[in-house]
Amino acid sequence: MTNRIESLCCRMVGVGIGAESMASCGLAAKHSAGMATGIAGVRSAGLSGLWGVSDSFLKRPSYETFRKVLAMLREDLPPAHPVVIRTKVFRESFPAMTFGECVRRPERFVIRLNTRMDQNMAIETLLHEWAHALAWNYSLDRLARDPDVTQEKFEAASHDEAWGCAYSRVWRAYTKAGG
Repeated sequence: MTNRIESLCCRMVGVGIGAESMASCGLAAKHSAGMATGIAGVRSAGLSGLWGVSDSFLKRPSYETFRKVLAMLREDLPPAHPVVIRTKVFRESFPAMTFGECVRRPERFVIRLNTRMDQNMAIETLLHEWAHALAWNYSLDRLARDPDVTQEKFEAASHDEAWGCAYSRVWRAYTKAGG
């Protein structure tokens, strides 16, 4: 049985590539469109080809920029607990076009990224999920333990003002580093 904290996690989902793509995860379409102008080609590149189930992009030579961004986040913006990065192909249990999720474990955060992304989309999703790790607080832990809390209510709570401030910090660090 999946533990309640893992089943209620912060997911970054999109309904399509474009200004409205992040609306379902609480990002306003206006914000998403502005964010797209800050990352060259992210929206136009979108999801690239479908790779095999075990094909993690974390070790691909062409994803060197992703690894540099991850190293910068670990160095400059460490969350309260270590962060483990995993990739997987998201299946039927996830909403269509799920890009990533941040799961709180007792001693670490696990950020899972959809294997079916190109490097630019993987970076954008990493930034979004890293902000969840920075902003995670006890009220989210309490919600995760409450059997009456729906995924929708948890998603709304996990994209609150604290997350917005954390995302701003992540975005500034990324752009300062040359992103």
